[in-house]
Parts: sequence; structure tokens; C-alpha cells
Amino acid sequence: MMKIVTILCLLFLSPSSMHVYADTPLDEKNDVEQEKNRSNNSASQNTPAQNNLPLEDFLTKLKIEQGIANFTQKKHFTFLNNPIVSKGILKVHQTRVIWQVNTPVFSKLVIFGGQVWQQMDQGNNLHSSNDFQKVASHASVETLIRAVFTGEINRAQWNITLDDEQCLQLSPTDLILSQAINKITVCVPKSPTQRFVTLTDAQRNLTEIELNITSNQLLDEDIREFNIH
Repeated sequence: MMKIVTILCLLFLSPSSMHVYADTPLDEKNDVEQEKNRSNNSASQNTPAQNNLPLEDFLTKLKIEQGIANFTQKKHFTFLNNPIVSKGILKVHQTRVIWQVNTPVFSKLVIFGGQVWQQMDQGNNLHSSNDFQKVASHASVETLIRAVFTGEINRAQWNITLDDEQCLQLSPTDLILSQAINKITVCVPKSPTQRFVTLTDAQRNLTEIELNITSNQLLDEDIREFNIH
């Protein structure tokens, strides 16, 4: 569970000094697979949500298969009076995500296949560096990333409800995620290019993310950023 908490910190705070082990122990992976099987059984009973037409429409509107968005993130810790604010760029291309924090400290992450790769510090030349190191690898990471950043929801791993204010409420059924995350709320106002994400972790810390989609297409130079090998 501590690895998932650390991964959450890496994704939503992006501290350059954060270190996460790249491999997940075999017994932990087995626990995840067993929990997935249990989740699949419980999900099959959740037919009202699956057959809810407004929910289906909302999930369709939520998906981002390709695009660029600016984000502002506010991290509220229970032990701090003021939030930690960061700003940056989100890029999505097929199954890959780039989460790039520009301020207050530059940090660039590339996420795909349940793996998190971080751009390595090379002095003041961070933006042109193409040297990445795998800092996290966990089956539950991909579930979280897809839900928060691309709107792709794996119904077997989340309890899903759509409230009267057209906000999607997600609570994890995945065993590992449920120990780290309490709830995720995703709201899409009238503008389809804007969305608000709120994540509450197990320690009741709150992360607020405002996304503003600036393009639904990527240039060739944007696509090349995803090729980190």
C-alpha cells in the first residue's frame, strides 16, 4: 500500500527527489489479481449503473483519446494551512500520458502500461533531455491514471455513480487502491473542454485539478515526446 501512496505523491506532487521501487513483489501482484476477480463478480451485479443512459453519455463525453490540456493543481494537506499549487501540461496519446509540471518545479512523467517514467535531471537542460528512468510499476497505477487523466473507467475496479450536479463519483474496489484512495470526483461543466477532478486520499488530503483542453490533436513533435526509449 505504501508504494501506491508514494506513486500518488509522485503523480500529483511530482517531487524530483521521490524514489519508488520499480517492481512489485509477486505476492502483492497475486493479491491484486485476486481482488480483481472479486471485483469482477461484484461488478456484474451493478447493472443499474451500467444501463444508465445519462451515465453512458457522461462517460463518453469524459474520454480523452488524444489531446493537450493545461492544468492547475492544488494539493491540500491536513497539516498545512495553504495548498501547494502547481501548473503544467497534460498530453494524451492513445494509451500513453505525459504529466508535465512547469511550476513551481519542473518535473516530467510519462505513464504507460502501468509504468511511470520520470525525466532525469541534467542540470538546467531538463526540457531537452530525453533520459528517463522507470520510477514505478504497479497494476493499479494504470487504473488510476486512466480514470483521472483520460476518463477511461474500468467498471470492474470502481464503484460508479453520477450525481444530480453531473459529477462522477468514483470509489475504488481494487484492494490496493482502496487502501490509498477514498474517492475521486470528476465534474464536466457546460464547456466540454473543461473538467474538474477532486481526489481524496486515505489520509483525507485533498487534491484539486482543473483541466482546460487546448487541442484535440497532437503535432509530430508532441507525439515524439512519448517515445522515451
